[in-house]
Amino acid sequence: MNTDPLNCRLRNCLATILELEESLGDTHLGSALHKEFSVLKEVMGRLEDVSVAESDVCRIEAATGRFLAELTESLAGSTAKQARISRILH
Repeated sequence: MNTDPLNCRLRNCLATILELEESLGDTHLGSALHKEFSVLKEVMGRLEDVSVAESDVCRIEAATGRFLAELTESLAGSTAKQARISRILH
């Protein structure tokens, strides 16, 4: 496994999002995100040899944070399953 700190940070962002796949599958967002989850899984499988710059990782971390914030906002006030997703995000 690649132990480069930048690669690890990138892998962490993708893993955080992929952790939500099963829970989001049963929400109104599930079908819309299905393809994106597939792409993320492919990317995760190829990260071993990827070299990334600090600025790229910072942008991906910021985008991940925005995605999680928007997801939390989108699911606010929804069902118990969506409340579970919200707990994962926090």
